[in-house]
Amino acid sequence: MNRSLGDKTIHWPSERKKIWAYTRALLETDKFKRKRYGGRRRSHWTLFERSLQVFAVLLRACGLYRRGVRNAQTIRVTEVPLAFDSLPAAFDGYRILHLTDLHLDCVPGMAELIRGGLQGLRYDLCLITGDLRRATHGGFRQIVTPLRTVISALHAADGVVATLGNHDSYLMVSDLEKMGVRVLANESIALQRGRARITLTGLDDPHYYYTDQVIVALEEAKEGFKIVMAHSPELYDMALEHGYHFYICGHTHGGQICLPGGIPVITHLNNGRRLFRGLWHAGGMTGYTSQGCGSSGIPVRFNTRSEITLFTLRCGSSARRGIRPDVQQGG
Repeated sequence: MNRSLGDKTIHWPSERKKIWAYTRALLETDKFKRKRYGGRRRSHWTLFERSLQVFAVLLRACGLYRRGVRNAQTIRVTEVPLAFDSLPAAFDGYRILHLTDLHLDCVPGMAELIRGGLQGLRYDLCLITGDLRRATHGGFRQIVTPLRTVISALHAADGVVATLGNHDSYLMVSDLEKMGVRVLANESIALQRGRARITLTGLDDPHYYYTDQVIVALEEAKEGFKIVMAHSPELYDMALEHGYHFYICGHTHGGQICLPGGIPVITHLNNGRRLFRGLWHAGGMTGYTSQGCGSSGIPVRFNTRSEITLFTLRCGSSARRGIRPDVQQGG
């Protein structure tokens, strides 16, 4: 049973919570992508999906479709040890499980595959960074039971925390919270070990649903060791500017369909395109972009692998600097 974060929550005024939900509802209805620096542009997801269906026909004609599905159904656990000078000693060895881009209604049996991948893992906290369903709009009741299958397999002393992705709806929050998941929407919680503290900030999806509430959330986080979780790496520069130490995200699927050598055809990133996969560094901040559990559009992967990530935080020095994604390849 997951322990409630309870008094560890940095509470928002209820008015701000209502404003977020109201704003997100309007943006979802509008069906336009919101840009970081103002303006909007129309989403072309439907056209993109049609292109993918044509690609699926070509894969079947070439005899590669089944191979792509097998790739998508193969989930590996990636263990990532990370050292930080500023990590409080009380959190040395702290383990964070990261799930993202589940897309539970795209790949057949995805909930059971994820549940199987979780067996035997030990962790203190679980973070889920969005994209629970296949489509970007419409109903989501089809994923509630599979989602419950996954959530019931999670056992973390500090609970399960989630943010929304561009494939999610604000209407999902109620179901998630009934399952014991704490959903963060441009707000922070504190993780405590005695007097030692980590601030965890969860940001709403920056790819479709950016608002300036992101800036408020980043500015309000207290001093000390700070972790940010967001659906995509597109806010890495803002997090760095506000003194965050660790950025956890997904969204890109590692490219999902890549050329040999893991070169992505599409990353779906408007900012930070070099951060499309794996471990990276920006200034004094470390980040990780997971390849995600599921697949989107069509249930295939090429030259990528579905991923569950397990971070182990250690006290120490981070040697590498600059921005350099670690390329991980699949079959």
